[in-house]
Amino acid sequence: MRTYETIFILKPELSAEEHEKHIEFYKENITSNGGEIVKVDVWGRQTLAYPIEKHNEGYYVLIQFKANTNYTNEELEKRFQFNENVMRYVVVMLDEKRFKQNPRKEPVRKERPAGKPRNENEEADNMQSDEIAVKAESEEK
Repeated sequence: MRTYETIFILKPELSAEEHEKHIEFYKENITSNGGEIVKVDVWGRQTLAYPIEKHNEGYYVLIQFKANTNYTNEELEKRFQFNENVMRYVVVMLDEKRFKQNPRKEPVRKERPAGKPRNENEEADNMQSDEIAVKAESEEK
């Protein structure tokens, strides 16, 4: 069995139930054709790099699956093409020698101590206008 990956973008105005319905539909299509779902990663609503069908955002879904070599993804691609709620899609075969299946990691954000500004401008943004005037007078002396 070979490992495939598909990413598709759904229209953002669909409800959460409709998004879930479409994801389940494609998962069922893969499994009914002899495939095995490895991972489903819902990226959610993301800003597009350029407008597609007058939309600036889309709902991204990634599905990794294993399928036999006789499963050519034609059925899956036809389903993507004829679904008006899918704005873009791609199906690729993964090279298992070069690609290890790792879960998507969320970026780590370092917390800064409370009360410590990143720079002087941020400190000024947090102060009231009369506090700024008092600070400016004390600096002039």
